[in-house]
Amino acid sequence: MVISQVTFDEAASRFQMYCRAKGLSESTQETYRYALGQLRGFLSGSDVSPTLPTRHDLRGFSGDMLEHGLARGTIRVRMRSVRVFANFLEREGLVEVSPMTGVEIPRVPQSMPKILSSQEIQKILRAAKSGTWYSIRNHAILATFLDTGLRLSELINLTTSDVDLHSQSILVRNGKGSKDRQVYIGRTLARSLRRWTEARPYGHEADAYFSTRDGRRLDKRNVARIIERIAVRARLGDRRIHPHLLRHTFATHFIKNGGGPFSLQRLLGHSDIKTTMIYVNLAGADLEEAHAKASPVDRLSASC
Repeated sequence: MVISQVTFDEAASRFQMYCRAKGLSESTQETYRYALGQLRGFLSGSDVSPTLPTRHDLRGFSGDMLEHGLARGTIRVRMRSVRVFANFLEREGLVEVSPMTGVEIPRVPQSMPKILSSQEIQKILRAAKSGTWYSIRNHAILATFLDTGLRLSELINLTTSDVDLHSQSILVRNGKGSKDRQVYIGRTLARSLRRWTEARPYGHEADAYFSTRDGRRLDKRNVARIIERIAVRARLGDRRIHPHLLRHTFATHFIKNGGGPFSLQRLLGHSDIKTTMIYVNLAGADLEEAHAKASPVDRLSASC
């Protein structure tokens, strides 16, 4: 039940201020803004700000998206964003009970992620090698994804001080949920990173660890294109190779090589072990020991 005369736009503005104050990532805030924009259009479709949504409104919003043929995964992301907003309304006393109470979020059939085989990992790492400074960088980028499972945003945000080759570890700052975590690297990746550290055109003058020739930080599109081009050279067929597939590949091979799910959970930065267990099911392997034994790139070092 709505107990406030605050309009939707006023409540959305307060919510955005709350998100900024909480320090949520810009991508998360953008996801919330887009979902609320879509909800506003459904509620009003005019320049006049609608009232706060009711449970009936949110059920209608979900159903409308289904009728328009949106993928269930897309609807799920939007409705989860709306749920955060609805909970905020209740917490701020703008509604008596969250309007999402009793509203079901469509389920998405869980599909196992596609991964690279050991042979494909070898091919793509070989394809990245040549004598140029940027091929040294690109090999290091690929090896980092495959040996740590970093997210794309985590990799491009690495600074020179985050990579510690002496302790063979990387500090991931502000990962998902704005949490820092330490990940460990194998000997092969350490060698690749050492070569890149020595070859970087700007050395330690540039703060961004993976940089362009003039020291600028790589962006998401830069890295995605780098991986796509190397995949073409590796002749992996028409498979689309992207950073998140490399993360899936790391996780699955980590388990196959003897890594434990709780170690993997910490390395990937998962808040819920259920997410990590997807890779356990995919790998179908015994669950013991951790990264020293499980390093996917170390096990292929002789041919990479």
